[in-house]
Amino acid sequence: MQQFLTKTVREIALEAPKTTRVFEEYKIDYCCHGDTPFRDACQRIGADPDVVMHKIDDLLEADELNESVRHTERSLTDLVDHLLSTHHVYTKNEIENLTPLMAKVASRHGEHYPYLLELKSKFQQVCDDLGPHMMKEEMVLFPYIVELERNHALRISGRGPAFGTVSNPVRMMQIEHEEVGELLATMRELTNDYSLPDGACPSFTALYHRLGDFERDLHEHIHLENNLLFPRAIQLEEKVLSAALL
Repeated sequence: MQQFLTKTVREIALEAPKTTRVFEEYKIDYCCHGDTPFRDACQRIGADPDVVMHKIDDLLEADELNESVRHTERSLTDLVDHLLSTHHVYTKNEIENLTPLMAKVASRHGEHYPYLLELKSKFQQVCDDLGPHMMKEEMVLFPYIVELERNHALRISGRGPAFGTVSNPVRMMQIEHEEVGELLATMRELTNDYSLPDGACPSFTALYHRLGDFERDLHEHIHLENNLLFPRAIQLEEKVLSAALL
């Protein structure tokens, strides 16, 4: 897979989704800053690009990249359905379940581990940001993208959106994605990469484990929107608008 060395991390993650495991391990941002060339992304975090690529090669050696085909060949409507039924549902459920668990652990152990109180505050910020963010996607942006694809297939022109072009809400969603990404990075820094203290109780252990899973799913969630859904929606809208002017 040495051809990956000349690509951006976004292109690599889209072509071979399993590579995101390696990116997660090295804390290479493939969702909010996916346009960074692979070598530059490695150098930013002090990793040898050849070592990282060797890990990617090992990971993909026996993989036929079927998952990649499923994502990149989905219609926009199917991709929206996947995001809603998989990532939005998971995020909402984990916010609901993690909130009381976070409160419990911070209350019981915050005296000995003061950083838990800040962790709780940062997690609450993530929750407060994601709630209205997902609602805007579900109520405004995603329906427009689905309608855009439907109208294009039927060769009919629909009403212009109140927000002008899809680039406008996409830009706002990407800004909000980056803000959430920064909060997640702060949470990981506060916990020293979710390293448990000696003798951590089951609730403490469960919290860290689930926060790590929550972060990984959000990275995948944001990656699919920033690097696949949004660019394709913008491209389709431009195609539709160009055809309408002929």
